[in-house]
Amino acid sequence: MASTPNRQAPKGKQSERIKIQDVARLAQVSLSTVSGVLNDKENVRPETRQRVLEVIAQLGYTPNLFASNLARRRTKIIGIIVSDLMNPFFAEIARALDNQARQHGYETFLTSTNFHPEQQCAAVRQMLSLRVAGIAMMTSENDPEAFFILKASGTPTVYLDNDHSAQHIGTVRVDKRHGMYLAVQHLLQLGHRQILLVKNSQQDAAVPPMHSHMERQIGFEEALREFNSRETDVHIIDEPGEPAAAGLRAVEMALKQQYHFTAVVAINDLVALGVLRGLQAAGKAIPQDVSVVGFDDTYLCRFLHPPLTSVATPREDLAKSVLQTLFAYIDGDDLLPEPMLAARIVVRESTAGPSKVALL
Repeated sequence: MASTPNRQAPKGKQSERIKIQDVARLAQVSLSTVSGVLNDKENVRPETRQRVLEVIAQLGYTPNLFASNLARRRTKIIGIIVSDLMNPFFAEIARALDNQARQHGYETFLTSTNFHPEQQCAAVRQMLSLRVAGIAMMTSENDPEAFFILKASGTPTVYLDNDHSAQHIGTVRVDKRHGMYLAVQHLLQLGHRQILLVKNSQQDAAVPPMHSHMERQIGFEEALREFNSRETDVHIIDEPGEPAAAGLRAVEMALKQQYHFTAVVAINDLVALGVLRGLQAAGKAIPQDVSVVGFDDTYLCRFLHPPLTSVATPREDLAKSVLQTLFAYIDGDDLLPEPMLAARIVVRESTAGPSKVALL
């Protein structure tokens, strides 16, 4: 089809933001027709659609999604709230959600809480002000006030591992308890009986313990009970702060206190990163002197030296379940079953049977 002649961009618009009114005027159609083309409505004639698309390309027009929020009750945007943008686990979840949301014609908007309840409330209010279609609350901490704000708003929301539900608010769970059970079982089967657990709780005592970390400790204890904990020697260090630095400090503390251990279980992979650094700095060979297990199986596990054994949580399956639940709520469904996704252990080169020589 030949391009329509005598169309020129409005004077002065090259240096300004092109508006939808400019597209409508140059294509000689109504604003609703341009909107219909942008939203892929079927009631626009093919020749009109083609003409509008040509003008959009000619002007370089980009829709202002946030301004359009004011004109409708919901958008084609999914809000994603995570605890920590520095942690590869949350970054990988956000990427998986973004990839799958785009396949369904949705954009995403990402923000973080830094594990603070008040920041979670602020993030929720921000998402609601954007009139997002739904919210994926992928955080380790869950603030009651944020939950009540979401409940009152009626916005479809899916949490990661939350104990509360309501109309249009659901939960997708990962079996972290069994995942940690598998990690400890792996070490026990290798013959380890002296184990150090390194946790990374929040520094603020007023902040409730993170649900995911509590589940992991329960799994740790269940594995020991099943084996017979009287035959094991367990030490637990809970070091707050940035995870990798916390792992490093925990190892330094354990060595200074002369704890006897042949294996370390880290609460997540970033803590394990610090554990590896601390052990290697102390001249300990991994896994010959000490075995190390992480949790989450983030991408960095494959590139550490040695590659890290870790408990894998299914990122793609998690994103799929979250979005399926969100879309069902958006379509008007009420309470839905809460999926429980299985964790598995990925064995790499950081674990082996204990040396006959004690660590200390």
